[in-house]
Amino acid sequence: MPTRIRGLVGTWSGKEASCVGREVLIKSIAQAVPTYSVSCFLLPAASRKKMRAVISNYWWGSAADSRRIHWQSWDKLTKPKVQGGMGFQDLKQFNLAMLGKQGWRLLTRPNSLCARVLKGRYFHDSDIMGARRKKHATFTWRAILAGRDVLSRGLVKRIGDGTSTMIWQDRLIPGHFGGHPLTPTDGQPMERVSDLLTASGIWNEQLIREIFFDVDAYAILKLPVYGREADFWAWEAEKHENYSVKSAYKLLDHDQNNGNNLSDASRSSEDEWKSTWKLDVPPKVRVFWWRVLHGFLPAKQVLHHRHVERVANYDMCGASEESIHHILIESTVARLFWAQTKELAGVKLPNLRLDSWASDLLMDSVC
Repeated sequence: MPTRIRGLVGTWSGKEASCVGREVLIKSIAQAVPTYSVSCFLLPAASRKKMRAVISNYWWGSAADSRRIHWQSWDKLTKPKVQGGMGFQDLKQFNLAMLGKQGWRLLTRPNSLCARVLKGRYFHDSDIMGARRKKHATFTWRAILAGRDVLSRGLVKRIGDGTSTMIWQDRLIPGHFGGHPLTPTDGQPMERVSDLLTASGIWNEQLIREIFFDVDAYAILKLPVYGREADFWAWEAEKHENYSVKSAYKLLDHDQNNGNNLSDASRSSEDEWKSTWKLDVPPKVRVFWWRVLHGFLPAKQVLHHRHVERVANYDMCGASEESIHHILIESTVARLFWAQTKELAGVKLPNLRLDSWASDLLMDSVC
């Protein structure tokens, strides 16, 4: 797979595509190539790393083996555009989300041939959620178990007759402290949800209020009961309650950002990024301003900070520091541009703060 992607990117290298063109090629073709493989197998970390390196080299340098500066790590490039990234695909998370789809099929279609074969070999007395990893399991089964870990984060039990749902073990209450009641289990005689239902198949409100904390009782009593049918699994992250790769990918991304503290975008900065990507300008201008906001332009001051340039002065006009702000706002060429813009379009450049000038220019009230 890495060799195939390298060959594919190699055919693009001599075409000098713009940054927007490279973005389209990466998202629509390069990242679509491994779709079938990642839906069946858990890709080795080494393979993912090679594919990521090829795609990253092409994004920053227009070639698979480019040695140009990578201004931002790939982990941050895979963040959504509203969080300052480029929305590229995280292959590991996409792989797990696709494998979760296989687990969902085994869970919701237990009578399919594949499900019956795997059940006979790996989980005789339970469903896939209770299956254990065996020592000599096949590579395919180990991949499905990796996808099961994704399922466990978003699955909830929907109540029919309540006989197959355990009160204290199964995820029962969506969005409620991990899906489980807060009430201590010590000395509780009730084990199955069916014990909490009346003979007519509705919640026994009096019993529930006696057993559970108020916050648990309130949440349980709001849960729908689907009559006399068997309990079934539902996917919490979708309104239609069916698993989707898109929602699973978002769930994994959310968990990673919280766990690794990668997300440094506040609500206000998310609004700023939304404004950037909605600008009524050619797409390449939006990508250019994304680079400006991040400081991803090869100004001497930036290169000096990265130990690429020995000095940071601006040769053209003799300024002590060639910063992005100086190039776009204060240099001789920039001043001429803004003067002509004022004359032709009536846009006057206001006094800008040095620490926020790039984002201030996007505000409707500034110019």
